[in-house]
Amino acid sequence: MPNFTTEADVRLKFQLNDTVAVPQDLIVAAIDDAHRNILRQIDPDVDTESPEPGLVSGETLLAGAYLFRSLAAHDAFTQKNVSIGGQRIEDGNRFRALTGVAALTEKQAWYVLESYLREAPARIPADATGSTPILGED
Repeated sequence: MPNFTTEADVRLKFQLNDTVAVPQDLIVAAIDDAHRNILRQIDPDVDTESPEPGLVSGETLLAGAYLFRSLAAHDAFTQKNVSIGGQRIEDGNRFRALTGVAALTEKQAWYVLESYLREAPARIPADATGSTPILGED
């Protein structure tokens, strides 16, 4: 079964114009992973031959999340510490930023895909806390 999204869709959605930093094979691998994960959870009644825009958008988002995780992993392995005059210079917080974006994008992807799945993804419930008087009021 062909993927719902394309490399061009992913590049356009996330403005990935640099084909050296983000090569085609990395995007294609992310799309393939996203597609396999969606197919494991998709409702059998969903038309996958001519997918709806929501299904395409969800796969695009999920592929982007997987792509950002791959880029973060690559960055973590290739970071080099530089010392100048005894001062250590870090590469910054790219890993944390990329994994943060990946987590948010994946959450959004599953939200978009929810209506196409057999079961809705689990969400962490919000816990309410008791009220606390302010300024001595009861």
